[in-house]
Amino acid sequence: MHITLLCVGTLKTPWIIAGCTEYLRRIAHDGRLTAIEVPASKQKDPVKQQAEESVALLKKLEKTAGEVWVLDERGKAMTSQVFSDALGVAADHGTSVTFVIGGAYGLTDAVREHADRIVRLSEMTLPHELCRLVFLEQLYRALQIRKGTGYHH
Repeated sequence: MHITLLCVGTLKTPWIIAGCTEYLRRIAHDGRLTAIEVPASKQKDPVKQQAEESVALLKKLEKTAGEVWVLDERGKAMTSQVFSDALGVAADHGTSVTFVIGGAYGLTDAVREHADRIVRLSEMTLPHELCRLVFLEQLYRALQIRKGTGYHH
């Protein structure tokens, strides 16, 4: 199974960069992962910023195969085990999965409508950089659950 992480913007916070780098390194041992960043909008207006970033994401999504899972506060909450099981179903079917993380102002309805699944990481709102780190840890955890390594207890 191939996994793509499609995100808005580049990371700027050193400790988040370090954490993401570590989880990307760990995940690389478990399968194929591609991380793609689209530029963050420089628009001052949040609605215009969200729209511009969503257009860039949709252009990338047009070129992807497999399932699209969007991370969004409106999504379905999943335990780590349920997330691992759902990812396992995709893997068992040989389906690639693209995960989408929006920018500071989130995603438009057009991106959410493109999703096969909408997943919420938390009841709380997270900054998009922190969302990326938390998601990568959960992705690594899901892969470890599938392997039965004991990382998740």
